[in-house]
Amino acid sequence: MIANQLRRGIAKLLWVALILVTIHYLLSISVHAHADYDRSTPSAGEVVSHAPQQVQVWFTQELFRREGQNALEVYGPDGQRVDQDDAAIDDDDRKLMTVSLQLDLPNGVYTVRWRTLSADDGDEADGEFQFTLQADEPGAETSPTTVPTTAATPAPVKAQPPPTNTETAESTGTQAMTPPPVPADEDTESPPAPADQGPGIPCLGSAAPALLLLGTVILAGRRRRLSERRSQGISRRPGGKNS
Repeated sequence: MIANQLRRGIAKLLWVALILVTIHYLLSISVHAHADYDRSTPSAGEVVSHAPQQVQVWFTQELFRREGQNALEVYGPDGQRVDQDDAAIDDDDRKLMTVSLQLDLPNGVYTVRWRTLSADDGDEADGEFQFTLQADEPGAETSPTTVPTTAATPAPVKAQPPPTNTETAESTGTQAMTPPPVPADEDTESPPAPADQGPGIPCLGSAAPALLLLGTVILAGRRRRLSERRSQGISRRPGGKNS
């Protein structure tokens, strides 16, 4: 009895899960039923430094070839169309649609507007995106060449002293740094040269402590020997008494 109820409960759960999966699948199909924008060159929001020759847009589904149903238009900063009205679906990749652009496009923000017809379910979709052209101006390209030409004027060369003057200045500076010799004068006293003492008697002032210590040691030795002799004399006397 319990086993049967458990099986029925599991079967109901499986049916509910199957229904939920089916609903989710149908909703996902309805959401992605249109051929919407996927990616492009230039991409949405991109800032390019060179004017592109064409705009390429890839969509999420293949496009249905029907005249007037698929369009790709590009508008310049002034709101005027700058494409050559030759939008076409690629033969090898039907998710790709391209359009050519005019030459010498000015800097600014460009708007790409698209309209598609899905080949999967026949639904229509449209939208737009923008990219920015920020190319270098022609005047800015010539300015770097003008700066080196101006910097190559001979003014710095004139400011630099010639090599001979530099050598003379260096020699003069060297002479100025060298003190001049002092002329010999009869009234000028020269310091006396240290006398050659030779191997004479060294100064005894620094050896006084050593001599005093040596005399003390010798005197102490004599006293010790004298005491020993006296003690030996007393011990040799008969009776060992002191006189």
